[in-house]
Amino acid sequence: MRFNKLHASLLAGAIALTGGFEGIRHVAYQDSGGVWTACYGETLGIEQGDTFTRAQCDAMFGKSLQKHNTPLEDIPQQLPPEVHLASLDMAYNIGTGAFSRSTLYQHLLTAQYPQACMEMPRWTFVRIGGELRNCRDSQWNCTGIVTRREIVSQLCLGQIPINDALARLGQLPLDKEVLEAMNAGIAP
Repeated sequence: MRFNKLHASLLAGAIALTGGFEGIRHVAYQDSGGVWTACYGETLGIEQGDTFTRAQCDAMFGKSLQKHNTPLEDIPQQLPPEVHLASLDMAYNIGTGAFSRSTLYQHLLTAQYPQACMEMPRWTFVRIGGELRNCRDSQWNCTGIVTRREIVSQLCLGQIPINDALARLGQLPLDKEVLEAMNAGIAP
């Protein structure tokens, strides 16, 4: 049996959380690492001058979240919903390759959730112009990643509920029915 499928209610939470962190940009831009990016942080196949509608961005985002959920489906036990959401955000942000090789992922595989969650704030480095920069240093203009890691770590550890995390991002809360379905592990 495969666990950790991205059912509809969990997908709604992932769209709200990860989409809130990423924001949406309809015109391709270069991120802090010089990578062409568009929509909700998509990089695959994005080129200078590309433009996208909201519908195109939403469709791309849903498919991308499914793809980034793949390593979580290989975990031999069902993740708690908050751990799943936080881990999916990490996989989306750092990529499935780095995520699958991480200590964080190794802790998830062995159901050591607090240890996995505490790994998240360690991921505050970005490559800028070929150099690895620590985003905790405000001179590199990437401190948002530090805030992101703090929020997902707190969510993962159960220190804040998903709607509090969304409020910190200025996002609308999830409906009660979605929350109940997400916590029950079913589609609404």
